[in-house]
Amino acid sequence: MTAHVLLKEEFLLSGFLSKQRTSFLRDGPPSLAARKADLLKLKSAVLARRQAIEQALNADFGNRSVYETRIMELIPIIQTINYLRRNLKKWMRPEKRRVAVHFLPGQSHVVYQPLGVVGIISPWNYPLSLALMPLATALAAGNRVMLKPSELTPATSAFLKQMLRDLFPEEQVAVVTGGPDVGATFASLPFDHLAFTGSTTVGRSRARKVC
Repeated sequence: MTAHVLLKEEFLLSGFLSKQRTSFLRDGPPSLAARKADLLKLKSAVLARRQAIEQALNADFGNRSVYETRIMELIPIIQTINYLRRNLKKWMRPEKRRVAVHFLPGQSHVVYQPLGVVGIISPWNYPLSLALMPLATALAAGNRVMLKPSELTPATSAFLKQMLRDLFPEEQVAVVTGGPDVGATFASLPFDHLAFTGSTTVGRSRARKVC
């Protein structure tokens, strides 16, 4: 990839990040109802597109067993979303803390807040579940998300990009595709949190860029 193209990609990715961060700061943390609705929307989309998911994975892996797809991709995603929706109200509840006697009758609470914009880099081996489970978790926590799926599973990555574009506006969820150069640029962006699943070698490289 030429330096000119790299600069163009970096400008594009920085634009996504800026748009999401501006939107997050403008709108503030989403409500419990909004988070649960987003999770339900994601779950419904995955269930409705099961055949398309199997076809995309077949294209990438060469006739992958539908049973493996269901057990290792679809079921974990649905279970994760169900778990998040079931516990989200409890996790968002302010937690009371003790205060020193000289501050009485004051009260103290911990109110958990989203971080802002979360970057997710997912691998090739289970490209759907290892992309959508972190995505669902980040959305449940009230964050905006930029997702970089693996270039080694192009059909599944294209499917993810189209499905998530249909479900969420880009200022909430954006999918970025491309090769290692794009991944390196993606990892160097100033996210509020970066989630990476992959090899130790690549993980160390990404960590050096973040640091």
